[in-house]
Amino acid sequence: MIINPERSPSLSLYYLGSLVLKILLEKENISVENLYEALQLELGLELHIDFFYYALDWLYILSAIKLDEERVCLCA
Repeated sequence: MIINPERSPSLSLYYLGSLVLKILLEKENISVENLYEALQLELGLELHIDFFYYALDWLYILSAIKLDEERVCLCA
């Protein structure tokens, strides 16, 4: 799932995770809904919600992000 040769590279968790981190660097913390919308704007396509949640799960497991009262923020 992290890298799938049958899908576009823009749907890999590495790429999606990097875009999520880029958005969080600009906005510091953001609601989950607004982050999803910002990610879709950054990608320029409608992203299935599952890919978004997989990217968030992956970043959370890596301790790169945390959820703070329904807002996503970078871990210090």
